[in-house]
Parts: sequence; structure tokens; C-alpha cells
Amino acid sequence: MQDSTLIFGPINSRRFGMSLGIDLSPKQKSCNFDCVYCELKGAKPVKEIENPPNVNEIISALKEALKAHQNIDVITLTANGEPTLYPHLKELIVKVNEIKGRVKTLILSNGSGVRDQKICEALQGLDIVKFSLDSAVQNTFK
Repeated sequence: MQDSTLIFGPINSRRFGMSLGIDLSPKQKSCNFDCVYCELKGAKPVKEIENPPNVNEIISALKEALKAHQNIDVITLTANGEPTLYPHLKELIVKVNEIKGRVKTLILSNGSGVRDQKICEALQGLDIVKFSLDSAVQNTFK
């Protein structure tokens, strides 16, 4: 049976089609920001996901979900917060790419880690990287 805390959906997205989501922080909000408009409950910003799920657990749950839902357009990496805080991001992306078939991969990120070489290398393995840009000016960003 699919671990419902790791995989969610399918969700019909206007931009990306039918999406299966992977929640890389299923137990609590894990974000390096605490945006006032965030739909998640406010929480202290963190630098990493505490007690992250292991890659094999995620892949096993994803395989089951892909069998159950054949008309998926995209697999979306997300989190209760910021998915690039997941410590095994590159390994996960490699393994997702091995099983995804024609399905595209997507990450929804605040983009704060884009200058980190390890994160940047991991993101290169995805089909779509969607960063949110909440402000281009430092005083309005905070």
C-alpha cells in the first residue's frame, strides 16, 4: 500500500497537467523562509529537513502510485516547506528518473539554494524547475 504521507494526488494543475506529488517533509513544515502569505502554519525557518524520509521509501511509494495512476503528466517534488532542503535530493532525482518513463519531473522551490553547487547539480536532473520570485528588491522581500 502507498505511503499517503509521502505521495499525494493526483492533482490537476492548470500549468503542469496531472501531477503526483512527493512530500519530502511529510511530518512538519521545513522551510528556510517563513512567509506571511504561506498556506502552511508559521514555523521557525530551518536549514535542513529534520528526520527526512529515505530515498528507497519514497521510490517504493512512487512506484505504487505510478501503477495506480497511469495518466500522470508530472511528478512534483515539494515539501511542507522548501524541497531543496532535502539532504538526498540528487540521489532521489536520479532514482525518480530511472522509473518515471515519459512523465516529466518538476520541483516547486523558493529558489534560495540556487547558488549552492550541490543543489544546482541536483536541479539539472529535473525537466522543470519552478522558482517563486516574491520580490526583486531586498527591502520589499523582507
